Amino acid sequence: MTTTFSSLNNDFTLKSHPHQSLKDHLDGVTSIATHIFDSQNQDDKKRDVIKKICMAHDFGKATSFFQEYLAFQEAKEKEEFGKKDKVFGPNKNHALLSAIFAYWWLPEEYKLFGYLIVKRHHGSVKDARDEFNLMDDYSVIEEQIEDIKKFSQTELERIYGFDLNEFFAFINETNIKTMKKHFRKVWKLNNFSVKDTLDFNYLYSLLLNADKMQLIAELPKLPTQKPCWFVEKYKDHIRANLLSKNAAIADSQIFRIRDEIFGEMKKELDLIDLNSESFFSINVPTGSGKTFLAYYSAFCLADKLKDLYGEQSRVIYSLPYMSIIDQNYDELVNIIKFNQGMDEEPKDTEILKHHSLSEIKYESGEKEYKNYDARFCYDNWQSKIITTTFVQLFNTIFKVGDNSVAHRFNRLANSIIILDEIQAVDEKFYPVVRKFFELLAKQYNTKFIFVTATMPLLIGAHELVPGKKAYFENLNRIRICNHIHEDIFLDDFKDILIEDIESREDKSFLIVLNTIKSSKEIFEFLQKNTDRHCLYLSTEIYPKARLDKIKFIKNGSDKLVVISTQLIEAGVDIDMDVVYRDFSPLSSINQTAGRANRNGVGQEFSEVHVYRLKNEKTGLYYHSYIYPAFLTDITKDILGDKEIILEKDIYSLNEAYAKKIIEKVSPDVSTEILEHIKDFDLKKLRDSFELIKNDYAFKKDVIIEADPECSQIINKLSEIKRNGKSTKDKWEYNFKIKNLFRQLNQYKISIYESTYSLIHDDLCELNGFDVEYLPKSCGSRQLYSDEKGIILDTPNVMIF
Repeated sequence: MTTTFSSLNNDFTLKSHPHQSLKDHLDGVTSIATHIFDSQNQDDKKRDVIKKICMAHDFGKATSFFQEYLAFQEAKEKEEFGKKDKVFGPNKNHALLSAIFAYWWLPEEYKLFGYLIVKRHHGSVKDARDEFNLMDDYSVIEEQIEDIKKFSQTELERIYGFDLNEFFAFINETNIKTMKKHFRKVWKLNNFSVKDTLDFNYLYSLLLNADKMQLIAELPKLPTQKPCWFVEKYKDHIRANLLSKNAAIADSQIFRIRDEIFGEMKKELDLIDLNSESFFSINVPTGSGKTFLAYYSAFCLADKLKDLYGEQSRVIYSLPYMSIIDQNYDELVNIIKFNQGMDEEPKDTEILKHHSLSEIKYESGEKEYKNYDARFCYDNWQSKIITTTFVQLFNTIFKVGDNSVAHRFNRLANSIIILDEIQAVDEKFYPVVRKFFELLAKQYNTKFIFVTATMPLLIGAHELVPGKKAYFENLNRIRICNHIHEDIFLDDFKDILIEDIESREDKSFLIVLNTIKSSKEIFEFLQKNTDRHCLYLSTEIYPKARLDKIKFIKNGSDKLVVISTQLIEAGVDIDMDVVYRDFSPLSSINQTAGRANRNGVGQEFSEVHVYRLKNEKTGLYYHSYIYPAFLTDITKDILGDKEIILEKDIYSLNEAYAKKIIEKVSPDVSTEILEHIKDFDLKKLRDSFELIKNDYAFKKDVIIEADPECSQIINKLSEIKRNGKSTKDKWEYNFKIKNLFRQLNQYKISIYESTYSLIHDDLCELNGFDVEYLPKSCGSRQLYSDEKGIILDTPNVMIF
């Protein structure tokens, strides 16, 4: 599908943009939106609604006030006026008049939605009560109507194909007041549903998508979806390589289980019924190749959906943390390159990595897109496979009416969404997530694949590995040594660690603590008291260095001693011999245990020691700083007095844990969100759903000026800001800044107020931006260490 700017002709003189007529723009937006709709639905009535919303959205641009404003902006960009500026009044605004036109034109049941969608197509929809109290002064509307009658009615009637006098007669003070009463009457009933919310966001998404897309000179053509045999062929290649390097690995239990699980899943995929089923689960032990299983099943579902509906499905692979997206993305890139026999990276039309640290770029097989075009295609998930974070995915679903993300909501229709490490979703959101997912499946034919090793009961799903319990119960790679029946202080914990580490130099160690303070203290102690190579990880280590350390741990041959906070848990593919873990909810203990003996090599168990560490000064458990008490209480009850827990017992413990969570989790947050939906208070809905939210402490973002590359980025930003006013192309200017900040995010950490106050005097400001950065040193005083993060002289409890 291709769209190009249409040249202005003598027949239509009204403009929507400097180089495009209003007619061409309205026709183009309508064509794109209906094309997307037709590829996803068969509903003539709703198609007509979409058509009217798109045709109505820029109706108000027909005033001479807007046309004069557009001409001035065009001349200003050409520097015809130099730096001279001109103030335009509210009569040049077009959204409200266009919204009233949409309200008048649409059928009764879509009037209010159409009004809100058109009114806010350049912003975000606010709460219902605010929206109907935000009607502009009636005199401005009246002035705009009289202007259109005088200057552009004839051309508008040719665009719309009907007499507009009936609409003009509708615009009077009485009818405007009647509209407001209509809004109040509907919203006072408080009976909007999740279905209404999703339908609204879908219509809003189609308009935003088409309106932004229509400005792109040439839209990229997406390739066909990758076949599932790509995954199996590459998996077999990796398997053969492993065997060639170490033939003994074939005798390991996990190696055999990986083959069995893959074969069982293939058979189960043949039995599914996509006409009646939408939720699928891959619940298998850690280290059993979940990424291969997930991609194979998704591509298999895409093949089946194409046979059923004739449309190629998009695959959206989402993970909870940015730190594990790169390794997932790289794995898929390797799958594609291996099967396509090419050394170059796949194009962005094939696979797109979307998160706050990834570069905004976009390239198809035909061309490289620049500035606005690249940014929109990137943000709009213009690709067959997208790898992204839970935050980006859930924002797309739940940030209803948010202009910055809603344009891609329609991408979810007929798509296959993989949620890897699904247990990372906060339990308090389960009820509302379940309702939204069920409606997406029913109304938009979205398919979901949940991937986990800890089995949360989010929603009933078809198990793609039905024999999963046997796989869990037959494994014997680890044993959990439960020491939580007695409290232990940090100094005593140090003695336990040093004795074990010194006595077993042939073993690698992973020590996971709950706070930055405790993790730093352990790291510094071990650095001083052992000759072993110690390595430290926490969120105080900036992302670029953190990823480098994880790669070093994964690929190094040394028997390392790694000290970390819980960021090491989900999806980080490292393999350690012995693990020590400060007490946490069972799901976190499971995730940490998954870093031990992943390949099950050798005859020995790996040990996972769990202690309940207590702060000697405060008398508080370190786990109480970060985890809800009900989760740790459930875990304490389940582990009880068990001294040794074998891997085969973990499955039944997880079942008990999941059931107790469902019984005890508070529905308050989900109930609050559903109340906002009933009232159609979309801003409150957006604010209530924060997937990653820390209510217990204030956090501040700080850049670490860690290396010359970071200093260079800071200097470039300062230079662009200084010379910004001389830049002719505002999109090029904004695009450069956006991508530089994405690079700068590799050095960004979030710290707590107490830490921020201690380093505040050492922070530098990035001129022109609301950004502060910390140099690594000030004179002879070191401020930041690559080894352990921020250096403080004052003791302080820090979390994560």
